[in-house]
Amino acid sequence: MPWNTPGNNNDDPWNRKSNNQGPPDLDEVFQKLGRKFGGLFGGSGGGSNSSSGSPNGSSSIGLIAIFIVAIVWAMSGIYKVTEGEAGVILQFGKYKETTNPGLHWHVPFPVQSLFIVDTQQVRSARHQTTMLTQDENIVEIILAAQYRVKDAPGYLFNLRGPETTLKQAMESAIREIVGKSKVDFVLYEGLEVISSSTKELMQEILDRYDAGIEITSLNLEKTQPPSPVQNAFDDVIKSREDLERYIQEAEAYANTIVPQARGEAARITEEATGYKEAIVATAEGESERFSALLTEYRKAPSITRERLYLEATEAVFSNSTKIMLDVEGGNNLMYLPLDKLIQNATPTRSNNTGAANTSSSFGSSRSSETPQRPTRGRENR
Repeated sequence: MPWNTPGNNNDDPWNRKSNNQGPPDLDEVFQKLGRKFGGLFGGSGGGSNSSSGSPNGSSSIGLIAIFIVAIVWAMSGIYKVTEGEAGVILQFGKYKETTNPGLHWHVPFPVQSLFIVDTQQVRSARHQTTMLTQDENIVEIILAAQYRVKDAPGYLFNLRGPETTLKQAMESAIREIVGKSKVDFVLYEGLEVISSSTKELMQEILDRYDAGIEITSLNLEKTQPPSPVQNAFDDVIKSREDLERYIQEAEAYANTIVPQARGEAARITEEATGYKEAIVATAEGESERFSALLTEYRKAPSITRERLYLEATEAVFSNSTKIMLDVEGGNNLMYLPLDKLIQNATPTRSNNTGAANTSSSFGSSRSSETPQRPTRGRENR
């Protein structure tokens, strides 16, 4: 006998009765469920078939279930927008409104849908690119931009990929700015200018697309030449630094020498002015003295000549440390080392003594020589 054939002992694995009745009807299943729900809500769930199968009980249960589902569905439309966020409502897929922070309600799905966007969060995007400068040099640039959402509907619906559009705008802006600048300006001198100009151009591009994005800051993290030519750029930088160092040293040397030269020139000018004034004053004094002597000479020529002779002789012998005298009747010259004699006396006394000795010696010599010359002349005659 097959395993699924019931035997005499009711050994049916499906526990079916021998009367070969079919499976229960669907109507009967729903009626049983209706009786159970009716018992939960105060109905007579255990009544007879006449009470359980009444159409009024089934309809009331359906209405209650629909009411509960409607309440749950309606309550699912309650939402809260916190500070720094914006709620965007779509009705049948079309933008309807933007809600501010607070507690709100919207018609739940599928009539309306809700998107909450954080408008205070600062997001960041980083981009690396290689481009040409105005003088046809290649530079590698790494940019980092910080931005936030200023218009939630534009951020959600006007662009398919806001971050992708942001990077494309960053690429376009930096290429335009760098393409108008030289390599030295890009690498060393104009980093702040390039950052600010790129930020302004990026914001202009994003506003043109109505992207709903506001650029808060833009930083040039790295600007460098490509790796294969890095050594050559390092040599150029070192040469430029050496040039600047030499210029600074030359300026420091000039700042030191120029004041000294100006001071020396001022000193020489002052000395020349003083020398000029001294010479002019001396010349004027000599001229006045000569004028006075001329007046005296016209009055007494012989006396004036004798006086001038004596003064000239005194001036000559006062500056001489050696005197030679021709002794009468001898073939030797007398030598008087006045400098040795002056060393043994005081400077003041020696000067006075030297001048007196010189005058007396000259006077004796002249007095001895004056009468002897005519005598010798007479003797020779």
